[in-house]
Amino acid sequence: MAGTADVAPGSPSGAALGWAAAISAVSLWASWAVATRYLLGAATLGATDMIAVRFLTAALLMLPYALRRGLPLRRLGPLSLSAVVGGSGFAFSLCNTGGLVFAPAGHGGAMTAPLSAVFTGLLAHLVLGERLRRRSVLGLGLIIVGVATLVGATLAGRDPRVFIGHALFASAGLLFACYTVAIRRARLASLDAVAISVIGSAIVYLPAYLLIAGPRFLAAPLGELVIQGVLHGGLGATLSVILFSIGVARLGAARAATPAALNPALTALLAIPLLGEVPTWPEVPAFAALTAGVWLASGARLRGGQHA
Repeated sequence: MAGTADVAPGSPSGAALGWAAAISAVSLWASWAVATRYLLGAATLGATDMIAVRFLTAALLMLPYALRRGLPLRRLGPLSLSAVVGGSGFAFSLCNTGGLVFAPAGHGGAMTAPLSAVFTGLLAHLVLGERLRRRSVLGLGLIIVGVATLVGATLAGRDPRVFIGHALFASAGLLFACYTVAIRRARLASLDAVAISVIGSAIVYLPAYLLIAGPRFLAAPLGELVIQGVLHGGLGATLSVILFSIGVARLGAARAATPAALNPALTALLAIPLLGEVPTWPEVPAFAALTAGVWLASGARLRGGQHA
């Protein structure tokens, strides 16, 4: 598979693949959020157990690649290495999965990916020198309006614990933005970035989990472990991040975050038939504002590819 350094951002030969990969990653994120929210209520495993299965599975999947190719750790300083391992790895998963314990899947879709797009745009400007467009200011304002509307809707009738979920989703968005900018700055190949993230997370998280909880996840039925391994380790921690990393390689950090505009509406729509989470009327304009805000704030090209 091509790496992030193989094709320059914006290259005509790589742009179509970049958009397809980024959109596929967002689709997987939306599906993952709905499936995880369902399993948190119906399965044997809790959030911390799911994360253990996630990185055990993902690390085993990526270990042959790492042993065969080696990992370019010298490209990363301590801070960048922490951003790669934590930003899409164990710290991100603790926040994103933990948020689904307290808040609806639609809220996760409306906050994690959209806020990640905003943070990515700001960090890409500060760290990578990517130009921050005037249109991004309007997008940021729309996202603030959307988040404020969600908070207001929560005050109007949901369990106040949903605010804990909101804080965790926002933290997950910031962490993934740090990962996105770190891999772009280091020009890591897609598989290298994922291997460092999941193997590093397994090294950091699994000993702490086993020390505190023991091998508790082994008490789950085999079928459930397989489902959790595929959902979290195969799709969530590995395939979706590989796809997004390809998007970053082909499009640049800010443009790759643009498809996150699809995430609020897509997650909310999937949650209606699968979870019975019907958005309230105040939440509908919030999702609309967040969708438009992410599209603008991430620097999307409109009408002939011109930026404002």
